[in-house]
Amino acid sequence: MKTNPLDFLLSGLFITALLAAALALVGWGLSPLTRATLGDYHAIADFFLLLLAYGLLSALAVRLLLGVRRIEPGEYGMDSPVFTWWKLLTILYRLGQGALLPFTPVFLKPVVEMLFGARIGANVALGGTIDDPYMVTVGEGAVLGNASLVSANIISHGKITFGRVSIGAGATVGANAVVLPGCEIGDNAVVMGGAFVMAGTKIPAGETWRGNPARKWV
Repeated sequence: MKTNPLDFLLSGLFITALLAAALALVGWGLSPLTRATLGDYHAIADFFLLLLAYGLLSALAVRLLLGVRRIEPGEYGMDSPVFTWWKLLTILYRLGQGALLPFTPVFLKPVVEMLFGARIGANVALGGTIDDPYMVTVGEGAVLGNASLVSANIISHGKITFGRVSIGAGATVGANAVVLPGCEIGDNAVVMGGAFVMAGTKIPAGETWRGNPARKWV
């Protein structure tokens, strides 16, 4: 993946600013309280509070940046400003998501993705990974199996392609399955484990698909 000095500059500035804000919040606002209540053990609490603050501030930063400029579906070159913007959003998302891991049991994973812009209904089971959550919609009661990947981007032949991904209510994406940008999976549809749903695929409601590339299974 092509990088340039601007990527390092933007990422460095934002990460530094977020870390400084998190340190200030914990050091000035919360550390006196933990010192008073936990004594010599306050450092442990401060560390976890710092992770939590950094993760939440990262989510806020991603949402604010998306308010300035959203990633629109389409194909872009590696030297495009959109590609640079996406890399910044991705770095902030991944680092923020990582900081929140100690506070993210499996039933709270959908909440974390929602913090970063995903639209997720109630009672969703999320065992896999979502890339570009701000371009992904998951309906109520859907299941994303262990090690599955739902990605709103794909990089190929020196280009990056973005597309919104929609997974309907009650749909199932099996373990180790891959769903690529521009896909629409209808309500109560099933993508079998290990299937590879190609970019732009539309799976009607209630159908079962499997294979690589995924096709309707009769």
